[in-house]
Amino acid sequence: MVPGHRRPLTRDEAGRHAHVTTVADMRPTTTPRTRRPRRRLLGALCLVLAAITMAGCAVGPDTGPPLIVQDGGGAGAGATSTPPRPPTLSAPRSDLAWRTCPTNLASRFGLPAPGGDVRVDCATFEATVTPGVATRDTVSVAAVRFRLTSTPASGAPLVVTSGTDMPSAVAGLLLADGPGRALLADHPLVAVDRRGTGSSGPLDCFTSQERSVVLANGLTPSTRDAQARGDLLATTAGEAADACTETISPYQLAFTSANAAGDLEQLRRTWGVDRIGILGVGSGADVALAYAGLYRDRVGRLILDTPTAYGASVRDRAQQVAAGTDAAVAGFASDCASQGCPLGSDPGAAIRSLVQRGAQGGLGDLTDSDVLAALSTEIALTTTDRASTITRVAGLLAEPASPAFAAAVDRARALRGTDGQLLSRCNDASSSIGRSDVSALQQAWQSRYPYTGSDTALSLLRCSGWPAGPAAPRPLGFDVPLLVLTSGFDTINGGTGAGALTPLIITAGGTASTITYDGPGFGVTAHSDCAADIVNRYARSGDVPPSGACPS
Repeated sequence: MVPGHRRPLTRDEAGRHAHVTTVADMRPTTTPRTRRPRRRLLGALCLVLAAITMAGCAVGPDTGPPLIVQDGGGAGAGATSTPPRPPTLSAPRSDLAWRTCPTNLASRFGLPAPGGDVRVDCATFEATVTPGVATRDTVSVAAVRFRLTSTPASGAPLVVTSGTDMPSAVAGLLLADGPGRALLADHPLVAVDRRGTGSSGPLDCFTSQERSVVLANGLTPSTRDAQARGDLLATTAGEAADACTETISPYQLAFTSANAAGDLEQLRRTWGVDRIGILGVGSGADVALAYAGLYRDRVGRLILDTPTAYGASVRDRAQQVAAGTDAAVAGFASDCASQGCPLGSDPGAAIRSLVQRGAQGGLGDLTDSDVLAALSTEIALTTTDRASTITRVAGLLAEPASPAFAAAVDRARALRGTDGQLLSRCNDASSSIGRSDVSALQQAWQSRYPYTGSDTALSLLRCSGWPAGPAAPRPLGFDVPLLVLTSGFDTINGGTGAGALTPLIITAGGTASTITYDGPGFGVTAHSDCAADIVNRYARSGDVPPSGACPS
């Protein structure tokens, strides 16, 4: 347990939060640190692991939308080695101390609670701060389990992580309330929030002013031009990095995807099972692949749902996101036009105009970054009803001064812009990028990716002043075939990350099946009956179908 557990402290005038547990509390000896006289450095590190589960889609005579088989194989086509038949997944020999979750779990995220006979339980366990290093310092990790009243006790759990995109509990709720519920018939879903984020007691080491500037990508009433905006963002991010480093030292680089993978390994050991199945959604695929790189012989199933470009450079990862999310927004605008949505005859022009108004200060306190964050988040949290989603999101954009739009901005910030998420993304940046390089990228991407290019390039400066973390562990082989799901309508990471993983999978001698889906929403499994059936089959048997496409 973390020593020195304290009652919460008050926020000081500079706006820094105090939390129940500080990183200093985790050391045997506690030495208060100060960065500058104007404020005390208070922070908290409480980790909640929430593991969440997944769903699949069928190939063959079973009911459900058909899989359209493609020629040419999947992400691992051309690999010369064939992994042995995947082992059978096992139910935990010992389990966590589950308790019924608070009834407001879903409402905290603005989501409907799973209906029917879905049961939602919470638990915590202790994980080492630095996995693989001898230390007594631990963090508390929280998990959320989704199951049916009829889910067999012998059902092997599937671990779900959404990385730094949003709390894994959100991905779990989307799965349990949509097509992914099909998985619950055989497998509990255990959602594990990445350390420092979500229900794991988010790290809080920015001032409110620093956080505001960073999430606005440097836009203030006095920084309207690109140069001044970038300079302010870089300076503010550097100050925040300095404060966070002092607050959480010596664990300033303990928030990588590799550390998150170590938390999943502790969960496996707690369960007493030989192997676990992992569903990594979005940047959660980074955690899943880091686990495969560190604990290859402990992987029982590996599902990468709309993955990011694991192991790529900071610049290349950002460009993958810019290209993919821009295409997703363009797809939304096209659907909006064909449906006659509230954004008029040219929804694309209306969206670009709204973003530009935000950049010029024409939306009051809201910025262009807020517009894009709200738009992308609302589409990501969509229902399976595509037409109603388009109408609802377009209606929000058509009324940017409305309380509903302000609420959407607040939800995007709360789900995707916490200190722990920002810090963890910087931890995963194993290389830095210069201020002048960002300016050049901003100019180039603004024309190439008209919706999201400039904002994505500027976001690279959010890690200014933060030390580069170690390179992500690279899988040297895979004992199981990989199931890769990708969507061109993922507004969080785009649909280009799956293709970027092909060289990694082939080099490691892996085999993979890639299933494509062109519907909106965060995670294919949570939004496609076909994909959910495929994941379910893979979870049961370990067999992957031919690469193909699920209808949207």
